Amino acid sequence: MSTPTLDTMASEQLDLHLAQLEDRLDRDYSGVTRARLHDLVAHERARFAGARIHAFVPILVERAVRTTLGR
Repeated sequence: MSTPTLDTMASEQLDLHLAQLEDRLDRDYSGVTRARLHDLVAHERARFAGARIHAFVPILVERAVRTTLGR
């Protein structure tokens, strides 16, 4: 069994935060399918794939998705 690295732990935390974000978006935008929300979150997350620091990625993704859904 391998020992988790800081990178894998950070990635798992990011995955958890973004899953929680999808849950919040699902509650707030009941007229939007869960698949659409997932696609929007994944699209915005991809913009930060090369970022060295991921601490602010969930809030940036949330703002971008809410802006998109607000249009």
